[in-house]
Amino acid sequence: MRYASIQWLGKLVLLVTVFGWGCNTTQFLRDDEAFLSKNKIVFDKKQSGKLKNKTKLADELSRLYQQKPNSRWLWIPRQYFFYVSDDTLGKSSFGKSVSRFARKKLGEEPALFSDSLARLTAQNMQYYLQNKGFFQAQVKFFPEFKARNRKVEVTYHVAPGWQYLIDTVIFVSRDTQLEALLRQISPRTNLKPGQPVSRDLYDAEVNRITRYLRNHGYAYFYPQYIKNLQALDSSQARVKLLLEVVPPPGRSSHRVYRIGDIYVYPGYSGFLEDRPRKDTLVDGVHFLLPDDEFRIKPHTLLNSIALKPGALFSQEAMDNTIRQLNSLQVFRIVNVKYETDSLQADVLNFRIYLTPNKKWEFGLDFDISNTNRKGPVAGNLIGLTFTPSLQSRNMFRGAELFVSSLDFGVELALFDQDTISTSILNTLDFKFQTDLYYPRFVDHLGLNRGLHRLGLLSDRYNHRLRERANSNFSLSYNLLSVLNYYRYNLVNLSFGYDLLLNPNNRFIVNHFGVDFLAPTTFQAFRDILDDNPFLQNSFTRQLITGFLFRDLTYIHASPANRRGASWYLQASADLSGLEIWALNRLFNALTDRSEAWKLFDVRFSQYLRLELDLRRYWTLTARKSFVARFNTGAALPFGFTDNVPYVKQFFAGGPIGIRGWWARELGPGRYVDPITQDRRNRNLFYQTGDFKLEFNFEYRFPLIRPFNLFDTHGALFLDAGNVWSLGFSPDEEINRPGSLLSWKRTYDENGEILNDNLFLEMGLSAGFGLRMDFTYVIIRLDVATPVKNNFPDPARNNSYWVDWEKWSPQRLRWNLGLGYPF
Repeated sequence: MRYASIQWLGKLVLLVTVFGWGCNTTQFLRDDEAFLSKNKIVFDKKQSGKLKNKTKLADELSRLYQQKPNSRWLWIPRQYFFYVSDDTLGKSSFGKSVSRFARKKLGEEPALFSDSLARLTAQNMQYYLQNKGFFQAQVKFFPEFKARNRKVEVTYHVAPGWQYLIDTVIFVSRDTQLEALLRQISPRTNLKPGQPVSRDLYDAEVNRITRYLRNHGYAYFYPQYIKNLQALDSSQARVKLLLEVVPPPGRSSHRVYRIGDIYVYPGYSGFLEDRPRKDTLVDGVHFLLPDDEFRIKPHTLLNSIALKPGALFSQEAMDNTIRQLNSLQVFRIVNVKYETDSLQADVLNFRIYLTPNKKWEFGLDFDISNTNRKGPVAGNLIGLTFTPSLQSRNMFRGAELFVSSLDFGVELALFDQDTISTSILNTLDFKFQTDLYYPRFVDHLGLNRGLHRLGLLSDRYNHRLRERANSNFSLSYNLLSVLNYYRYNLVNLSFGYDLLLNPNNRFIVNHFGVDFLAPTTFQAFRDILDDNPFLQNSFTRQLITGFLFRDLTYIHASPANRRGASWYLQASADLSGLEIWALNRLFNALTDRSEAWKLFDVRFSQYLRLELDLRRYWTLTARKSFVARFNTGAALPFGFTDNVPYVKQFFAGGPIGIRGWWARELGPGRYVDPITQDRRNRNLFYQTGDFKLEFNFEYRFPLIRPFNLFDTHGALFLDAGNVWSLGFSPDEEINRPGSLLSWKRTYDENGEILNDNLFLEMGLSAGFGLRMDFTYVIIRLDVATPVKNNFPDPARNNSYWVDWEKWSPQRLRWNLGLGYPF
């Protein structure tokens, strides 16, 4: 038997050897050719110890390679497919098609070493370093030819020298008015002492000065009026710099412009621009109408025009005008032009041409998504949704956008066939939604005006509300049926606004909101509810209300810094029943009662839910990155409510959480639900908590590009966290022992651990994932295993770590999803 195995292995090695020899690409080379096999960067040893961020600098320089070695498909060099596809002698049409496919999908043009390209690479590296402040940098290349396999390794020897730093910067100009202005704004310069004398900082400073001047009347100021930096003095690698702004050719100063007349052309087509138009003056702005009727109310347009007659020219005001008019979505093209007034040389007249969009539009969408439904009995599902929609622009002549849509969806348990259920069809979903978007801020009951007067809203925020916010009225009905378990009807009515404060910060606020949830349970799910009073109490008909404030979401996404690192923050607050509770308490106090109000025997939910999602992204190289995530939240009932509605509670596990456990399998606390001990029940897991704490770490890196069709990336990840109960339900510790949040270890009367420190009760899992990038969609497959349990093992001295001697592949958790988890 052993001899047969050795014989089989020998045949395999021989086959691979013969096939590899057949794929030898050196047979295609001419005598003066060699393949480039490797590029390498080596820093001068005398200077490399003084360099900061040497690894990052090496990565930046590596992006300047003019030549890169060929990659491989399995063990076959890709240039092999390129060469053999040229040989079409004696091949049939089908054979030629196969060769063309192999060349296109598997082949690469041979990377033949080129001395001129290597020289150009070294030259570009040297220029790059000099633009980073290494003015004395030297880069040389040394090719090493290996005659045996006709390959060349190229080493780039980098001697960066000193990096020159800024000492001081002097701003000068022959335009005395402009020079005074430059010195006035100089404290905000990008060229700060101690920073390197780099091209990037110089370009940023040019953009800063240009942007400021164009926003303060200098309509014809351009970057070319700012000269290159001049070094006045340098000692010990610190440089005193001069930045000069020159006047326009033939003049001694730049002219400051004011806004004159503004002409608006609604209904502009471009082909009929010479037709007669009626000139109507509204608040100092000329509207040239193609007929006698305003199809869009003039004040709607005026609210979107940031340009004001008599004000200084501002590039920002002009950009805001274009952006805000486009955001109305009633114009297909917005074109703003300006010209100097024929009588006043320092006055600019503006013409705004508005080409209308279609009033009605019908849409049809089909979507494939990974389900992250908050209801119970939700596993690792794939959702298919068919959505027809109808849009009407300028609904009430105020540029309102009316959108109505129908969603028909199903959720499939394609990868849950080891569960008790035998059907892949898990959920049926129907949703009707209608939205009315207002292109302006509508102050709900004057609430924001009152907050501003009380000093609770800043002038800047209040100004942005008036300038940029859009209001939204929404009405929806959702019927969701989880087969064999339950179905619910959800009606939602809400009103609020969406404010994009700037490209990095966004507020979404709903002042008014009412949700009516009416679930209907089937026998299989009622059996679960009978054994779990807390779930039964939170899974009833409920009214979730807010009449002054319903919810708020704040999103911050910072741009990447010079090192490729960025932040993402999402914070949300969800408040229900505060106004009802206050009125109920007042009524009870006046009538000497203690009853809780209901509407048609439906109770009002009263709770506060807070959640924070903080992420940090690091770009390590062009294709490698590291992500860290912190997620926490708390849901607190108050007033006449003992439980937070189930759909508002937190759960642990699943494809975007702690991936070593199924969704709702982990916790709460050290509690282990008996139903989770049978993996066939995984679509029945329902455990949730009032408090959540979660950490995620993920390293992402490139793997392969199969058949040159799509990129496949790998990921190594570590997840930690859990959910806990805060003990609002009086029977919580009886129904789910060990579920309460605790900062220290407590024992019961038998000396057994009852609750432990929350950090000890955090589950820990590790795993590996694939991300297949098809450009339009990313398919994610993760596999993870628990490393540390959320409960101690009394047989192993109360250790929380997994007993690897008892580990089996059944502990693996496979998660399929779309897109990145975070």
